[in-house]
Amino acid sequence: MDLFKEFIVKKELTRNEKTSRTFIIIACVAFAATVLILTLGTILQIFGIVFAAAGIYFGWHIISRFFVEYEYIVTNTDLDIDKITNQASRKRLITVDLHKVSEYGKVDDSFEAGEDDTVIRAYACNPELDDYYLRFTHKQYGSCVLVFTPSMEIIDIIKPSLPRNVVAKL
Repeated sequence: MDLFKEFIVKKELTRNEKTSRTFIIIACVAFAATVLILTLGTILQIFGIVFAAAGIYFGWHIISRFFVEYEYIVTNTDLDIDKITNQASRKRLITVDLHKVSEYGKVDDSFEAGEDDTVIRAYACNPELDDYYLRFTHKQYGSCVLVFTPSMEIIDIIKPSLPRNVVAKL
């Protein structure tokens, strides 16, 4: 029997991201106002309007990069993680073969990634939700740790696909 389940989690903005977004908005509005004021009443007024509009557009383009969702797709024994930006662009972060997972658990105070590990962060940044990690070896990235926020249905599908020694440690 084939297994297939997908789950989308929205990434909450951190304090630094909220601050950055605020400064970008202020900078874009200040740039547009400055360009319009400097070119007002001159022959370059049409260029001022174009540059102000371009500044606002590029500001919005930068701000839209903060709206991120992660999609977890479990297909048989593969876990695919996609990053969706602004509900418009999708990028595959990684595909994990669940048979190659060496460690699995809930992220808590004792969780620590090694110095040589490639850490893939695909979690919600929401303190109300539980984050989990998978430690595995990937042919392209080497030793990896995936931190993600799955639903209980995804966890129930992932557990039978993990090696027995990994499940026994839980």
